[in-house]
Amino acid sequence: MITQTSNPIYNTPMVKEPKYKGQKPISANRYDINPNRPFLVKGLLLEGQVGMIAGEPNLGKSAIMACIASHVAMGRNIGDMKVNRAAVLYLAAEDPEGILERAYPFMHDAPIGAATFDVLQEVPDFTNKAEVNEFINYANDFQAYHNSERMLIVVDTLNLSIGDADENSARDMSKVFKHAQNIAKTTGAHVLFIHHVGTNDKGRPRGSSAMTANLDTLLTLEKAEDATGNAAMMIQKKQKRIRKGHSLAFRVEAFEADMDDDGDTFTVPMAVTFRHDKSLIVSSPSHNSIKAKPSAAALRVSEVLKLMRSMAVKNTQQWFSPKEVSELVGGPFNTVRDNPDALRKAIGRALATLEKAGSLQKNDVGHFSLSTVASPSDEFPPSTPSSLN
Repeated sequence: MITQTSNPIYNTPMVKEPKYKGQKPISANRYDINPNRPFLVKGLLLEGQVGMIAGEPNLGKSAIMACIASHVAMGRNIGDMKVNRAAVLYLAAEDPEGILERAYPFMHDAPIGAATFDVLQEVPDFTNKAEVNEFINYANDFQAYHNSERMLIVVDTLNLSIGDADENSARDMSKVFKHAQNIAKTTGAHVLFIHHVGTNDKGRPRGSSAMTANLDTLLTLEKAEDATGNAAMMIQKKQKRIRKGHSLAFRVEAFEADMDDDGDTFTVPMAVTFRHDKSLIVSSPSHNSIKAKPSAAALRVSEVLKLMRSMAVKNTQQWFSPKEVSELVGGPFNTVRDNPDALRKAIGRALATLEKAGSLQKNDVGHFSLSTVASPSDEFPPSTPSSLN
């Protein structure tokens, strides 16, 4: 029952604002827009959402997904799309070794702690609430163990993560994606399913339309060609909270990984964007903001310190040359990555700043490690001066 009191000024009854299940509605005329959507890949994958990549067989879905996940783990931009570094948890029920092979060209030179891309063969049944809750606890522990602010969870493939459910059943698929949304909202991760397209309609996921209805992001892979041969275009079919962006083009090439016992070259599949990117060298678009932000130098100092702290957790005795550091940093250094001299100078300035602050130590051959007086959990002064250069 709604209670009323008297307003002494106007002598009119005052009605107590009602609640539904303890919640008040949000006033639209008091709402402030936040243009900064938290993202893993800007304009493609947002935090706390559920997405899907669907494509027909033999287009390189696994290689392309390993490419994207490696860029996210390393904090390297994909084409002209800005990337925020995140821990990657890849649930590979179908072929875990195949995923590790496809990630190898990007990840094999990264020391433990520099980038997190872990492959797990066990996949929860997304129709089973108890299994989903157990997985949420594991995912939270995984993120805390790797000390990562963000996380990407890849589920490869959908049909191996739904138990005995029918992918053509709207009821079953609604339950699956409701549980996926719970994982995304609870952990803050982007949960990305790998799936197949229909036989007759290669532009949409196979199965119930309830999938598309419940997805935040839908990406499809479609066959294309360029001057060098076959390619795959990743097309944004649905984006719930951002404008659909442009397509990404990939080729799958052979990466020479090793030699076998007979002396023959052993290759693994490697997906690359149309800008040849074997070393993850990409360019970043210019971005103007009306709000004050930390300087590029301050952000680079923070990125180097985070990297060195992460690696010190795994190996406190390891030293790194400036060149090795330059190959491992992401984010703030992407804008100078295709200019070796500018990258070298930016790395040198960041390392010198951290050495002067006592966060890093330098040995006789010019290599760096976390200072013996600092622990991997120590924080650099949070308000790094914007005047650093």
